[in-house]
Amino acid sequence: MRQQLPKEIDPFRFAHNGRELDGDIALKALSRLSQSLHSSDGNVEVEMRFDIDQTRTPYMQGRFKTTLALTCERCMEKVEYPIEIETQLGLIKHEKFAERLAEQYEPWIIDDKELVNPADVVEDELILALPLVPKHNFDCLPEEAWFSGSDEEEKEVVSEKPESPFAVLSALKSKK
Repeated sequence: MRQQLPKEIDPFRFAHNGRELDGDIALKALSRLSQSLHSSDGNVEVEMRFDIDQTRTPYMQGRFKTTLALTCERCMEKVEYPIEIETQLGLIKHEKFAERLAEQYEPWIIDDKELVNPADVVEDELILALPLVPKHNFDCLPEEAWFSGSDEEEKEVVSEKPESPFAVLSALKSKK
């Protein structure tokens, strides 16, 4: 089994020392992500490598892997959604420095805090990777959910269309 990640780190110091983190985070510990899950059982495998590039930019290269249990929007049952994220985040102290980052980096803004929880950035990346509409890769609804009658009933409904919208209004008016 892999180790638990520390609760707080100094990303800039980690980058200057070329440190690496390798461990697991329980999905239950990611409260914002858990709200979108069918079940919060399981772990996220986390690999983080901190370093400084040739332009003296501190960065974190991360790989996060898990399988999320989401709720299918069609049948409302559990759907397994495997995720493997690879990211490179440039460490910056203020939002105004984001535009100076090299193209390969997304900004990780670490305001005036010295210590941050690495689980927060993992949770952010997982939330960004969630599908807009989680659903199974197959037709998960029963046949009766797709079709609600016989072909003859459907033809009758089509043939009963009034000639104009005013005919419907006059029929309503005459019922009074």
